Amino acid sequence: MCHCYHLRRASRAVTQFYDDMLAPSGLKVTQYSLLNHIRRLGPLTMNELSQAMRLERTTLLRNLKPLEKLGYVTVLPGKNSQARQLSLTEKGLEVLAVAAPHWEEAQQKLAKLFKPEELQGLLSSLSKLESLSMK
Repeated sequence: MCHCYHLRRASRAVTQFYDDMLAPSGLKVTQYSLLNHIRRLGPLTMNELSQAMRLERTTLLRNLKPLEKLGYVTVLPGKNSQARQLSLTEKGLEVLAVAAPHWEEAQQKLAKLFKPEELQGLLSSLSKLESLSMK
């Protein structure tokens, strides 16, 4: 039994579930997460967002491009050429407002799969797994 295989399989299933739930908003869960992080933490640099989300810069850039083209995110020059500032546009805030109830419904449906103590245990286990990348 390969632990990695089962974790990746479960991750794909959860991602597909959230993508399906968010479909009426036009966002994928990865896009929702990026926009929501920028809303909560921004304006911020790409490095700051990359660190906050534990994403490689190349992955972040690849995922930001479509959001920028859709007019949801602005990328402004920072104090130096490397520190470009990210912030949400009004359009980005609007799409998040449309997506939020769908995301909340997904959260509630996922939570109903578990007893409260099971869900807490799952979240605790996932945090332990995240620590593997910090070593």
